[in-house]
Amino acid sequence: MRLVDLLLQQLQQAGVQQIFGIPGDFVLPLFAGLEQAGKIPLYYVSHEPSAVFAADAAARMANKPSAVVLTYGAGALNAVNAVAQAYVEQVPLVIIAGFPSEAEIQRNLLIHHQARHLDSQRDIYREITCAQVRLDDERTAAAELCRAIASCQRESRPVFIEIPRDAANWQLSTAAVSQALAALHCQQQGQDPLHQQELQLASDAIVKRLHQAKKPVLLCGIGVRRFGAVALVEQLATVLNVPMLTTLLGRACVDQQHPQYAGVFVDKQDQAALTLLQDADLIIQLGVIQNDSNFAAHQALFPAEKLLLIQQGELKMAGVIFHDLAIKELLEQLLLAPLPCFANRDVKPAPTPQLQATEDRKLNSASVLTLIDQLLSQQNTLVPVVSDIGDCLFASLQVKPTYLLAPAFYASMGYAVPAALGVQAASGLRPLVLVGDGAFQMTGLELGHCARYGFAPIVLLLNNSGWQMIKAFSPELTSTSLQGWNYSAIARGMGGGAYQVWSLSQLETAFAYAMQDDKRFSLIEVMLPQGSSSERLQQFAAGFLSAQHKALAGC
Repeated sequence: MRLVDLLLQQLQQAGVQQIFGIPGDFVLPLFAGLEQAGKIPLYYVSHEPSAVFAADAAARMANKPSAVVLTYGAGALNAVNAVAQAYVEQVPLVIIAGFPSEAEIQRNLLIHHQARHLDSQRDIYREITCAQVRLDDERTAAAELCRAIASCQRESRPVFIEIPRDAANWQLSTAAVSQALAALHCQQQGQDPLHQQELQLASDAIVKRLHQAKKPVLLCGIGVRRFGAVALVEQLATVLNVPMLTTLLGRACVDQQHPQYAGVFVDKQDQAALTLLQDADLIIQLGVIQNDSNFAAHQALFPAEKLLLIQQGELKMAGVIFHDLAIKELLEQLLLAPLPCFANRDVKPAPTPQLQATEDRKLNSASVLTLIDQLLSQQNTLVPVVSDIGDCLFASLQVKPTYLLAPAFYASMGYAVPAALGVQAASGLRPLVLVGDGAFQMTGLELGHCARYGFAPIVLLLNNSGWQMIKAFSPELTSTSLQGWNYSAIARGMGGGAYQVWSLSQLETAFAYAMQDDKRFSLIEVMLPQGSSSERLQQFAAGFLSAQHKALAGC
């Protein structure tokens, strides 16, 4: 079996349905092999970070790994930021990078695209991937490849695979391939009796703590979805009859129509959610990433004595820590136990804002997204929402989509447009993209590839002529102005539909046209007042900065 064929086989078995990338000299033989095989669709974009953003979105949408192929050095190193985001936000990606062949290395000449030394690429990726392998030995390549992809699935994080320029067409021995696959099968099927005992002890500890509680609350994070535990969490909320909140990063990780769903907790403006957390005597955090975007301004809400933390690979509660337990298996065990049912509490989230009064009809990011939520609710087809960071992320709290993708933790600008390509590649659904003018300037030109693949996302560009997220955190800066770009003209130049709107009524009309125009992408440029930003962004920034100043003062 050729190495490229084993690669395709293992990618497909892991659930990979798309490969994204940019051709480059060290991976041209690999790309040729992938194209000739024709087993997994290949999608090419213009910039390496965009290739990773697109793959990231495809993986989030399908909740399965996606793959990226990049050339040695110049390609892989250009993608580092996007891979780092996938790593910290627990997105399973298979990053395949080129590497020089042994013949090239033996010439004893510095090789183009290398950094400080030949291994710099792998050394850098060691910080942002959960496994790194180099398939430079025909005898071990099969085993190393299987190990890396298994790590990607198990940990739901990126892995890094280097393939030398001449290795794609290596003929691997039947014995080596069979041995690697047998070892992988044993690893997946193995059941350690001690692990089962640990699982039972962890479940018993949670049950004991639940019986001691009077007002527990579930706070759900993105790990609930990443590790396939959504249905189990919703079942647990039902059995316990307790409120179920989500974090900013975990939005839409559970069914927002579930009877126990109580909304999103971002900051003190979410008064109903805040009250539930303040009144709770037990807060069960499920798959929550302990980061500053979620909790920097609210650490006092989560004292150790009333916190029970369930993450992939770890259960932590006052005086007790268990390791190597998966969220899904722990919840399955817990649901077999005799669980208490708590007194009924009002867990209804705050109602979605409605546009009614004349004041509400003013054009700002909040009123725009409130209208968009109403328009989406009228659609017969499912419309995934992809939000970039910045003001549009906080304004998107007005929207309650079934599927929402947003890099709210790592928060790298420029995610949403290439992510839209990944969403449509993975699902066939037309996504709605929420993006500010600053983020659009980074990656907006990737929309030019839509015609190539038959994609037709709707891009809602909130144009306030500035980096308002930066302005919110540093009001004294004078460099945040972004003026003079005609985004609608750019969209038309790439073959898309384009609309400029100055009112909510114009927005409603443009959105209707865009929904009907399903053969090409549509860009709706919302002309917001210059320098405007949402109240939610301002409040979040104020709370964050206040917490930061207190922390610095404490030092």
